[in-house]
Amino acid sequence: MTDRPNILLFLTDDHGAWANGCYGNSEVKTPTLDALAATGARFTNACTPCPVCSPARACLLTGKTPSQIGIHDWLEEANPTIGERDWLGGTRTLFDFLSAAGYHCGLSGKWHLGQSHLAPAGAHYYFGLPGWQGSHNGPYTYALNGDMVELNGNKSRFITDQAIEFLDSAPTDRPFFLNIGYIATHSPYRQQEHDPEQTAKYQDCRFQEIPAWSPHRWVNNEGGANELSEQELRDRYIGYYASVTEIDDNIARVIGALKMRDQLENTIVIYTSDHGCAMGHQGFFGKGNSTRPLNMHEVSLRVPLIVWGAGIETQTLDNYVDHYDIFHTIRALAGIDAPGADAFAGRSYADMLRGQQIEWDDTRYGEYGDLRMIRDRRWKLVWRYPAGPHELFNLEADPEEGANLFERRAQVAADYRARLKEFYAGYTVEERSGLRVKQLPAHNRKEAWRDGKREARGLQVY
Repeated sequence: MTDRPNILLFLTDDHGAWANGCYGNSEVKTPTLDALAATGARFTNACTPCPVCSPARACLLTGKTPSQIGIHDWLEEANPTIGERDWLGGTRTLFDFLSAAGYHCGLSGKWHLGQSHLAPAGAHYYFGLPGWQGSHNGPYTYALNGDMVELNGNKSRFITDQAIEFLDSAPTDRPFFLNIGYIATHSPYRQQEHDPEQTAKYQDCRFQEIPAWSPHRWVNNEGGANELSEQELRDRYIGYYASVTEIDDNIARVIGALKMRDQLENTIVIYTSDHGCAMGHQGFFGKGNSTRPLNMHEVSLRVPLIVWGAGIETQTLDNYVDHYDIFHTIRALAGIDAPGADAFAGRSYADMLRGQQIEWDDTRYGEYGDLRMIRDRRWKLVWRYPAGPHELFNLEADPEEGANLFERRAQVAADYRARLKEFYAGYTVEERSGLRVKQLPAHNRKEAWRDGKREARGLQVY
């Protein structure tokens, strides 16, 4: 056992904060996460800086904004032009920082930042999902430490198997950093796509925690979501809840493996998701790209965040934090000094986890292509370049974001707009800025997105 803690980061795909027992959902079964939250630190206001996969993951792993890195949408890695490119372009990640500090580093599961057939720089062990991540069960060709391996079965189970293999092979005289990336909560949602053993647990569920489906005014109807029958809706709910429980069961396997190997006592466990996910909440299914124009709704942004382990105080924290802060917190927990003079968004809350009182600014910032957002406890401003539509919500009075006050509270909008511009002035590399994303006709964005070709699949990225 080493003096520095092992760090285990679970970074799940599309797991909304609302879909956890410890976040108030009385129907979904998450006993492992609930136990970690009950004896560790649980954040009630954790969010993502970007409500879609690839840029959200890049924010957490690099501590930099999409407009510093140049990744502004999910990367369609099944396209070789996209999948074979190193989209981080040499930007250092947590794997680089931690391996340079003596950590033995591994990734089992989703990477989604290009070259997913190769181990990320700084990773000593890699089990990944090259190309398109595919369905949740069945045959799939994985990347395992430079080799391609075909396996037939449940992806969460295989990701966990290889995570445990990493634990078995890790040297005992060095601390480890292990990132586990489950995809189970990503679409496809229908129960037929998921493990029957898990879906059986929800056949009688009433799904009272999910609001009645009423389409958002900007809903993107790809797949005919507006015409779903009651049974089709129920199939989605069953599949999604089953996937959450599948993840929880596999986390229990990893925790059990750590305990058997006498490694749990010196390990800090962090659980979060790349972004939120709606199951009909606020009138759509999915995340930020489930409406046209794109959205920054709370259900797309809110993620679970639980930190458990040695030195972590049992507490519930309502500070607003995001993935930039996770980057700095992991660095601080590992005893690594601030990473140079580069501009990094966010800051560490490691002292907060240890029970100390620290000053904290709850203002959060986000971007998705040419959409930018600033929010604090009261107000959220969503600014869509070049010409809107813009939104201003009073989150205290209107948590469901039903009333757009942009026209009525012009001074508030102007004040927050100035703060938004100031933030991105310090965290933008001009040639990688989201404002350089291919513009769509401002007069009718919804139809432009739906009728476009490349645009219908995602923003142009640089």
